[in-house]
Amino acid sequence: MNTPTLSKISTRLKAISDPTRIKILVMLSRKACCVCELTAALELAQPTVSRHLKQLEQAGFVTGTRDRNWIIYRVSPMEDCCRQLLNIVINRAEQDPEVKRLLEKLPSLSRDSLSSPVKQAGTAA
Repeated sequence: MNTPTLSKISTRLKAISDPTRIKILVMLSRKACCVCELTAALELAQPTVSRHLKQLEQAGFVTGTRDRNWIIYRVSPMEDCCRQLLNIVINRAEQDPEVKRLLEKLPSLSRDSLSSPVKQAGTAA
C-alpha cells in the first residue's frame, strides 16, 4: 500500500475544497465528459473549467484521454486515500439541490452538439 505524504494529502484536500471542483467530480462520477459538456452544464467559461480540471488531475482524482478531437475526463482515483475522499465528497454533494439540477442536465449534454471538433481541438486542461 502506498501511503500518501502530508503534502499529497494537503494537495488533495485543496483540490476538493472548491464547490465547482466538487460539482465536476460528481458529474464525472456519473458520465465521462469533455470540457465543453462541463462548461455547458456549469455555465462557466472554458478556461475556468479547464483550470479546475487541471487541479483535479494533478491531485489524482481525474484523468483525461484523447478521443478524436476532444479530451474526455473521467474520475480515476488510483490510491485508496483518493477513493475514500472522493466517495465521501460525492455522497454528500449529491444531496445538494444545485448538484441535483446539474445531474438532471447531464444526460442531455453531448459534445457533438455543443461544439464543433475544430473549435474543441485546442481545448485541453
